Amino acid sequence: MAGMDEATAELIQSVRRDDSRTAVLSTLADGPQSASELRSDHAGDVDALLSAFVDDGVLQADGATYELTEFGERVHEYATTDWNPSNEGTKRAATFEILADCEWHCSACELPSSQPAKDIQMLRKEGFEFVRNTGQGQGDYRHCETCEATTFHRKLQYPFPTGQSVTRQGMPDSFKRRVRDLYDHRDAFDGSSPSTTLEVDHRVPEIRWDSSEDFDYESMTDEEVREHFQILTRSHNLLKSRKCESCVENDERPPFLGIEYYYEGDAAYDDSLGCVGCGWYNPHEWRASLHAELDG
Repeated sequence: MAGMDEATAELIQSVRRDDSRTAVLSTLADGPQSASELRSDHAGDVDALLSAFVDDGVLQADGATYELTEFGERVHEYATTDWNPSNEGTKRAATFEILADCEWHCSACELPSSQPAKDIQMLRKEGFEFVRNTGQGQGDYRHCETCEATTFHRKLQYPFPTGQSVTRQGMPDSFKRRVRDLYDHRDAFDGSSPSTTLEVDHRVPEIRWDSSEDFDYESMTDEEVREHFQILTRSHNLLKSRKCESCVENDERPPFLGIEYYYEGDAAYDDSLGCVGCGWYNPHEWRASLHAELDG
């Protein structure tokens, strides 16, 4: 049910948090049961619970016998599955376990990874969604009692995937050659033309993607290629990745090569601008704008 609506997600979450509701669905997952059988096996107001499940489309009743609908089978699956996508014992798995309570957590002192932004990226790629504060990206600045400071916090919306997974397309070698030729095999950061093969880099880093790639590489114009791609040495590509991860973590755009200048916006990341204005995003536009200002 990736891409599920909020009402469905809230229903699944309510089942996950209620042991009695989960238990009734687990019983019915083994096959139809009569109301009397369910009452004998489960405590509480089973009749009210069954009635609510029928109203929600989770169960269907045939006289006094109840069974899961197809929708109900999916609700039961999402309500009872451990959705941690990472290998047990890893820091990424531990990060998910902490976030799975769907409360706010400090990135500085509560999340075990040294690169929590990378973990958040991987979870988003799997379809997990995070509570967003407008203008602050995938989280919010809040006071941390442990740090005794205002730090960036994360909050998982639901402990199961609700969005479409975010994936990268395979890029044809012929397209990579075209991009390198378009830029005359010159690194976007310093204009050098090294002997090593330059890497084709997405201007908007994957860590900032909200949806999967959907490029028609064969039909892209040169203008569209320049809008979306640049070429970098391996070391510059890695440097940019670290800077973009820092931006996602702190919602502050790092100065490009130590020069605090933005051709649009300022150091504070703004959802309305996204990456536009940052030298790491488009060093070509950044240099042209800076030179124009210096030339007066």
